Amino acid sequence: MRFRNLESYRSSGAGSDMQLAIPLPRTPDGRVYRYSPNENAHPRHFLLGGRVEGVTPPEAPTPRMTHAPGTPGTICPYSGVKAEDGAFTHPDDIAAAKEVVAHAAAADVAEVFHGMFADLGRKFAGSKFVKIKPGPKPYPKPRPRFARRDLLRDLICDECGRDYGVFAISLFCPDCGAPNIHLHFAREATLVREQVELAGKLDAGADELAYRLLGNAHEDVLTAFEATLKTVYLYKLTTRPADAPEVKPPGNAFQNIERGRKRFSEFDFDPFGALSADALAVLTLNIQKRHVIGHNLGVADAAFAEHATDARLGETVPLVGEDILQFADICKTMIDHIDAWLANGVSPPGHGSLPARPIVAPQAKEPAALTVGQLGKLAVSIGLWVSERSKKGFDDFIAEEDLRKAFPDSTIDDLAFAVAELAKDGYLRTSAVISKRIPRMRTTAELFITFDPHAVKTDPASDVVVIVDLALTKSDTVGVEELHAATGWPLRRFNPAFAYMISQINERRVLGGGTNDYPARGFFLMDEDRVDLKRFADRLRG
Repeated sequence: MRFRNLESYRSSGAGSDMQLAIPLPRTPDGRVYRYSPNENAHPRHFLLGGRVEGVTPPEAPTPRMTHAPGTPGTICPYSGVKAEDGAFTHPDDIAAAKEVVAHAAAADVAEVFHGMFADLGRKFAGSKFVKIKPGPKPYPKPRPRFARRDLLRDLICDECGRDYGVFAISLFCPDCGAPNIHLHFAREATLVREQVELAGKLDAGADELAYRLLGNAHEDVLTAFEATLKTVYLYKLTTRPADAPEVKPPGNAFQNIERGRKRFSEFDFDPFGALSADALAVLTLNIQKRHVIGHNLGVADAAFAEHATDARLGETVPLVGEDILQFADICKTMIDHIDAWLANGVSPPGHGSLPARPIVAPQAKEPAALTVGQLGKLAVSIGLWVSERSKKGFDDFIAEEDLRKAFPDSTIDDLAFAVAELAKDGYLRTSAVISKRIPRMRTTAELFITFDPHAVKTDPASDVVVIVDLALTKSDTVGVEELHAATGWPLRRFNPAFAYMISQINERRVLGGGTNDYPARGFFLMDEDRVDLKRFADRLRG
């Protein structure tokens, strides 16, 4: 028995001994979910992308690396734990793989049964007593989709060029293992600079807003600085011998220079050791200023007025943009010093003495050409063209003449091949036409689900969640026109999502025919359908 759909995922073996390799779902920016095997490496979840274009990792690991980039194995960015790549598979991706395999297997079984009855029909074709007429060849439901989201903090390792995303402060590159905390703080410093510049561009009458922006920027510097010290300290605690004495939780110890020094003295390291006496004095003053801004609404108290020459008791503490940027530069020098400590004394790239040079944000990456599975460029272009020109968003007929006019530079053979690709992957339904090089073509729901987000900027895989939620509030019978009216969407946006939803309902309970505007007139819902629809929507919510 041939497993055509399952074989598309075959990595080795054959028949019942096939080994399958299921591609991991990716975020909009092309990253995959990873999950640290270390249960204590909170929050465990991170994203892993590819190597940025134009960066070639060194042939031999640099002194800051602990793992050859691009070789088997992954490093937990939060704890430094190294394990084989498979140990970092996210639980959501394991569940997704099972869903994909189940979908492919179901499609294969449906094809086999159809073939069996077709064979019986041919066998008894000449019989006067037995007539077997198989139904139309079944079209599989759209392939399962799984929402994946990019994270707020995206990083690119400056040792190996690997792109990744994290939920919290991470210590190491997941590819080469080099310490990367300096990248976190560099990004914070960039955001602070942008806040300061924004405050400077406000009109003269917006002094209060400008002060608030500068206050937030100042507080952000120390918050990031304190969080970094705490993260590194907690990591170092995990590297101590198992019989090491217990220590008290650090609390807010790193809001104070001497208390912070005392904590790190347990490891014979001074995190403030790279600062000059003048820089240390400026840092001390800014730590006190942060307390005033955060807790006193910017009004100087006695402790701060005693140390700051430009502050008077009960008056608002002045904030100057250049002073905040200097504060960020001082903290960055400290973070680079700590980063080098984690790398056995090797400083991060670009490290220099004060005054630090302004940080320049990386240029935005040019958007890559759209890729859809194994489709060729012309097939992708046709899919986008069909999606963009569709008026109803379901079961569109595509005339050969229109196709040839839309792609005049493509040969008839190239067009026929691209159409065959789209049909092979379930985006078109085709039927041969005598004396025609290109078959008769009609769209499937799969085409709009895949290409609408890029062609018309609507996403049926997101919209279907809204429709499911509406349907679950209805009685046993749900009419399509009522459901459409409840969304308030144009017909073109509604139909692909509606077609996606009814593909999840037993076809015996879908009311087909009787309408030219919708994929179906409506459907009946039984309890088992409600369970399936709810789980379907929950999976797409991510």
